[in-house]
Amino acid sequence: MAYTGKDVPAQHSPALVAGAGLYTGDVKLDRMTHAHVVRSPFAAARILSIDASAALELPGVVAVVTGDDLRAQGYAMPVEGFGEGVKPKPFDLFPLAVDRVRFAGEGVAAVIAEDPYTAKQAALLVDVEYEDTDPVVDAERALAPDSPLVEPDWGSNVLFEARMTSGNAAQIIASAAHTVGGELHHHRYTGAAMEPRAYVADYDPYRRTLSFWASTQCPHPMRTLLGQTLHLPENDIRVIQPNVGGAFGLKIPYFQEEALIAALSVVCGRPVRWIAERREDLLSGGHAREGHFRWQAAFEPDGHVTALQVRYVADVGAPSALAGWGQCYVTGFALPTCYKIRDTDVEVIAVTTNKCAWNAYRGFGKESSSWLMDRVMDAVARETGLDRTAVRLRNFIQPEEFPYPQNGGAIIDSGNYPKALKRVLEMIDYANFPALQAAARAEGRYVGLGLGQELTPEGCSIAGTARFNGWDGATVRIGPSGEVTVLTGVTSPGTGNETALAQIAADRLGIELKYVKVIQGDTSICPYGLGNFSSRGVIMGGSAVHIAAGELREKLFKVAGNMLEVSPGDLECEDGRIMLKGAPFRYVDTKDVVTKIYSDCHGAAACGVEPGLEATRYFRHDNVYHQPETQGRYSAYPSWANQATALIAEIDPDTGVIKILRYCAVHDSGKIINPMTAEGNVHGGTAQGIGGALFEQLVYDDYGQLTTTTFMDYTLPTAMEIPHIELEHQETLSPFSPLGAKGVGESGITSPLGALCGAVEDALREFDVRIDRLPLSPERVWRAIQAQGDRA
Repeated sequence: MAYTGKDVPAQHSPALVAGAGLYTGDVKLDRMTHAHVVRSPFAAARILSIDASAALELPGVVAVVTGDDLRAQGYAMPVEGFGEGVKPKPFDLFPLAVDRVRFAGEGVAAVIAEDPYTAKQAALLVDVEYEDTDPVVDAERALAPDSPLVEPDWGSNVLFEARMTSGNAAQIIASAAHTVGGELHHHRYTGAAMEPRAYVADYDPYRRTLSFWASTQCPHPMRTLLGQTLHLPENDIRVIQPNVGGAFGLKIPYFQEEALIAALSVVCGRPVRWIAERREDLLSGGHAREGHFRWQAAFEPDGHVTALQVRYVADVGAPSALAGWGQCYVTGFALPTCYKIRDTDVEVIAVTTNKCAWNAYRGFGKESSSWLMDRVMDAVARETGLDRTAVRLRNFIQPEEFPYPQNGGAIIDSGNYPKALKRVLEMIDYANFPALQAAARAEGRYVGLGLGQELTPEGCSIAGTARFNGWDGATVRIGPSGEVTVLTGVTSPGTGNETALAQIAADRLGIELKYVKVIQGDTSICPYGLGNFSSRGVIMGGSAVHIAAGELREKLFKVAGNMLEVSPGDLECEDGRIMLKGAPFRYVDTKDVVTKIYSDCHGAAACGVEPGLEATRYFRHDNVYHQPETQGRYSAYPSWANQATALIAEIDPDTGVIKILRYCAVHDSGKIINPMTAEGNVHGGTAQGIGGALFEQLVYDDYGQLTTTTFMDYTLPTAMEIPHIELEHQETLSPFSPLGAKGVGESGITSPLGALCGAVEDALREFDVRIDRLPLSPERVWRAIQAQGDRA
């Protein structure tokens, strides 16, 4: 049977559901020690002195390490750029702060002790003398000439600036008869994995080798970065990724704590374990999203948008070795998303503040660009009096125009946006919604319908980086008994992509799925690969498996052809057999062919092929452009998944509470290998999108103190707040990959933002409410209603 396109339960699910998974926190080694990080209470301060004498007197304390100790060892952390012309200004970064701190929660010292309780108690005894300075906690304020500086040597708080232009948007807008504009404020929030960050480092001073267990997404890049920091050869470092309890991009290296725990093991010559507390994860585990848009668009009476100008100021927090600051570049790069607007001018300014650094988070900036375009389309519809769907359909890139060169430099591979939107309108019964809305209003209820259109570029491929690129590798091995082992460079943070890889291998070799085992996440076993990010597991890893298994298939067919006395080109395989096309009664069992290759390599059937059945192959995506001088463009994203969403929500005007009544979506990520796991990913992304739109917010006060450091303050949605998700798949295959897949890992998180904003405005039309900032908390919605009522 063919497995591609079939629901197959995730291979790892039985163990995980039974509580038999192995996580980093489960790793126990002889002579294990435990680390606790002493963190700054100030957002901006000079470190005057650190006195660890009291801590060192506590029984069970092994050592206390400071940033100065690590600087003396030369343990500087590498910082990478984000592609063509997008490189942060230089700064020194060590696993612990040196000389000064840049955000509340930055580590200044680390205690190593025999148990975690002693380590925490000793950390309280470390006496750090600070001279606090004025922090900057607002990005617009940070741009002022008299603002305090996060990095004094820079002379400003701008990390980088980028301008992406096509045509002459400013001139068109200036002369247009019809324009509309506004401001949008995207708030700060992040992901919340069940398992926080966790690391175990074991340095062997006699063999000079380091074993490093990590709740990470990228073991091989982690090994590279650790080697660079600690001055160790990569082949003396082994990084192991056990089961991971969620990641969402937030476990992409390179955290200061990752380098720190490895360095601590080198310092003390013993294993060191560190598991973040939830407060630590919220303080220093990476944030995302916060930014301010100013936009203006020109349009014609029929709703055609002719030009768009955007200025985007992103509050990326303190400079770091994390990849999150690149999200704001992606926001600008992705505009104008799925719409055909030839004249655009997009300015992106990444601004540093005394807050926790941005880290990669599911969506990676694409959610902001799609939210902006939903707000633009709704505004044009309001100004023209046209239906919101008509404006979107008028401006969509059309199916026959793909592959489509978008303004930011990308080639969008495939899509059928009108078909997806029309189908989701059928699902939500859009034509009859006005009657439903009127009936609800007659009952005193406020019900609205909103639309969200997401475009999600995937397969991030950044030029010149050790972490993000458009390739990956796989080894496929068939043993003498016929079982197949797949070793991959991509990893799974719990998404189930290992099952999809097994399905790909089983189909390519025509064998039963139960005979395929997938191994991931061990740098000593698996071929070098870049891990999991940007929905690349199937795009890159699956394609590599397809190619490697195809090489073995050719070898099997050659030997089977000799056994059947037919041409290999006349053969096909299925259900453990290799058979003649059109004559399935002429076949040979695949296991018999494997046996022939292993046990009779000098015989007539197998003497013409190399002994053994193992292939390691790498896939490089063709829709990546890193040579603008010859290719005429720079593009880091080869695959473009999309989704159309329609939802109905009810708003209580007395409290501002929003309840989603129905949620419908049509999702397109190209070829779906496993619908069950794909839908699970979309459901999870949708829940995070709803959480971000309605509940989640990281709030800093004027002194740079994070006030939302527990789940009592940082509100997450529960199953009670997430509606039943009515989901359908549409498959428009990518022409640039052998599988036609476009990635599903980040899908679903984007469209709730625009759809909920539209639904609130639609429900509260009589109040003339305008939504220009998130989250849509009850207080914010209630205040918006009151403000309009006061004006009336």
